[in-house]
Amino acid sequence: MSQVMYQLPDEIADKMTISDCPQKSKKQRMQDYQEANSVVGPKKIQEMEQMMRDKLQQRTKTGPFQLRKTFKYFDRDGSGGIDFDEFQRAMEMMGFAFTDLQQLALFARYDESGSGEVDYGEFVEKVMENDFQAVSSGSRKALSALVSSTFLQQQGGEALENDDDSDLDEEELETFRHAEVKNLFQQVDRDGSNLIDKQEMSSLLSGLGADLPQSELDSGFAKIDTDSSGFICFDEFYAWYKSLIKTRKDDKGGEG
Repeated sequence: MSQVMYQLPDEIADKMTISDCPQKSKKQRMQDYQEANSVVGPKKIQEMEQMMRDKLQQRTKTGPFQLRKTFKYFDRDGSGGIDFDEFQRAMEMMGFAFTDLQQLALFARYDESGSGEVDYGEFVEKVMENDFQAVSSGSRKALSALVSSTFLQQQGGEALENDDDSDLDEEELETFRHAEVKNLFQQVDRDGSNLIDKQEMSSLLSGLGADLPQSELDSGFAKIDTDSSGFICFDEFYAWYKSLIKTRKDDKGGEG
């Protein structure tokens, strides 16, 4: 059917229905994606993507942690991945009248691996984070909270109060939190080395308006760099983040 659709005029092909069969091979799925892209075209895909992002922007006002709720809006069965059927239902719930073929072409933009699903990390990176000002603001607040607690000896945990989502069990929360913190880590890791050096940490501090003397930068960096390697790996960054969450919860518990 896909070969026939590829040969049809756009106005006819757009009216045809596509069903993403779970038994499809990766090769077959990628071929479907390629053909859908060819028929719909990059200009229309970009237009649909912007329409979707504009709609999602209205639903995402409180920073990166709200992304979990937006992801769950798509992931109706709670599997941790968004398949094409779920993507279609979300498009319908948002009121879009895209054809099946158009929806497949848009979905293909996010399922680069051809797995048939978009997981949470891909969702944040490709669908949301790239150009969402509200999310970028939330990320800045989260990074500012981390920096304030360690380098400036200030309380900054209020910015992370939404970290705990009561709708999630511990395993789900850990999965989503890991993806969110990974995104924060990558924002600091400017050279993509999977390590944060002192220059990158200094750039983060400067970007947040905290230009510290070298001695204070070294002291704060050493608290995070627990193996004294001279670099902060993701595991150390994640432990840093979780320690702030724990401190904040302990403080709130003490207040109660």
